[in-house]
Amino acid sequence: MTHGRPRSPAADRAILSATLRVLATDGYQALTIEAVAAAAGVGRPTVYRRYRTKAELVSDALLAIDAGPEPELPAPTRDALLEMLRRAAASLAAPGSLTVLGSLLGEAGRDPALLATFRGRVFGPRMAAVGVILERGIAGAELLPETDVAVTIDLLFGALLARSLLGEPLDDAWLARVVESVLAGIAMEPAR
Repeated sequence: MTHGRPRSPAADRAILSATLRVLATDGYQALTIEAVAAAAGVGRPTVYRRYRTKAELVSDALLAIDAGPEPELPAPTRDALLEMLRRAAASLAAPGSLTVLGSLLGEAGRDPALLATFRGRVFGPRMAAVGVILERGIAGAELLPETDVAVTIDLLFGALLARSLLGEPLDDAWLARVVESVLAGIAMEPAR
């Protein structure tokens, strides 16, 4: 026997979506259950019945992010890396993305699990996809067999993050230069 009304899936989705919007505009510290409830069009008790703390709410919202299936990437490693950087640059350029990143990094000391969720849900899949591209490039003899995949991923994403934090544009010409610079150190020599 169940007690009370069943939870509304529509309210669940509205709450998680509103959490991400409030997080992007206000940051983690300023995010309140009241602001999320108002943005979701539900009452505070509706949110509190689902989440005891702000950290639980934000963690679930981050876990609910669904980018959908990744479109097929081009075959040459260079083109695939450029496409992945374009996607990552678009995410970083989205309104509020740096606010979310900064506010969650600020929580690292107080709530490492929250930051780990963010890293795993947002950064993890993108980094893994780039790793697959690099491994494919090594297997296809486009890249040197001794290519350090982890370091290469760090170089690519580190460049994006640094440029974003400096407020510089992440335009296609710059992204192509990043890919060319990284590949200069790991690409196989053309046959002579």
